[in-house]
Amino acid sequence: MSSFPPLAAGLLIGGASRRFGRPKQLAEVAGVSLAEQAYRALAGRVGECVLLGAGPVPPALEALPQWPDDPAAEDLRGPLAAMLTAFRRRPDHGWIFAPCDHPAVRPEAVDWLISERRPARRAILPMTGDPREVQPLLALYEPSAAALLEDLAATGRHGPRALAEGDGVALLEPPTELHRCWQDIDTVVDLERYRREAEAPPAGEEN
Repeated sequence: MSSFPPLAAGLLIGGASRRFGRPKQLAEVAGVSLAEQAYRALAGRVGECVLLGAGPVPPALEALPQWPDDPAAEDLRGPLAAMLTAFRRRPDHGWIFAPCDHPAVRPEAVDWLISERRPARRAILPMTGDPREVQPLLALYEPSAAALLEDLAATGRHGPRALAEGDGVALLEPPTELHRCWQDIDTVVDLERYRREAEAPPAGEEN
């Protein structure tokens, strides 16, 4: 039996998607929305999955609970408002916060995060890219991380990347084969490039 707090997942769907031009969670790859792709990676690995934010929901996920941002956090920028909303409603849970712009996310990335839970760790923030960069989403936060998030909100440091400086925050590099799970999509051009790569036949395969 696990000695860790129960784990939930928050799928962020409230972003403005200004560079993308429309809600990213509704964009599709091979007929599957980016939000559903993220949900598939999380389902079965946490006790509860919640949609965080007031954005439109893909039909396949309409049965999931949806939590708009806490009014007390509405003036916060970025994902911090959604993250605080989750902790204020489920303060006894750990949370995996996942974005809807990581089209290559796989269940193995979620499994890796869960496998890295340790009693002394308040949060697990992956380090990916070249050079390595802190990834505050598709990351795991224990209940004790809520105080770190509240401090960020109170001091005006609204970017969760500032958590990297917090006590008990583990900055870990995932296995090399999982780095792509943290690749994000910022523009429609990015999405089209990913679609071409995803739909391309394996090397050496003839048409």
